[in-house]
Amino acid sequence: MGNIIPEWLGNALAALLCWGLWAFFPKLALRSIAPATSVFYEAVGVMLTSIAVVWLLGPRLAGGFQGIMYALLTGIFGTIGLYFFFSAVKTGPLSVISSLTAMYPVVTVFLAVVVLHESINLRQIVGIILAVIAAGLLSWNPR
Repeated sequence: MGNIIPEWLGNALAALLCWGLWAFFPKLALRSIAPATSVFYEAVGVMLTSIAVVWLLGPRLAGGFQGIMYALLTGIFGTIGLYFFFSAVKTGPLSVISSLTAMYPVVTVFLAVVVLHESINLRQIVGIILAVIAAGLLSWNPR
């Protein structure tokens, strides 16, 4: 009989915790530095962590051109998004901004369905709709 808890769940929960901290720390940093400065130092943190991951966990740097290009695009769009996130957090409420920007999986799911031809079931569609409604309710300010 197989394991009831999926193998990937521990990693997903660790990512959830790390990303929660990732979204929290900018509010503290942006109290004393500008968004662009914060992006720079975040990138330094990414580089130091990336070196440690490759050194400690391997595999050594290797791969095909297409994989490397997609990894670079991941960094480029992540950094651009990071700048916009930091700019929003600098002046806005972290609780609302982090909830709203946490809706990025809607874009990911759309691209997975359209580009990768992955399928989603009705339950997942309802979940996405409810998440979008939740994001709207969290960011709605009736003034």
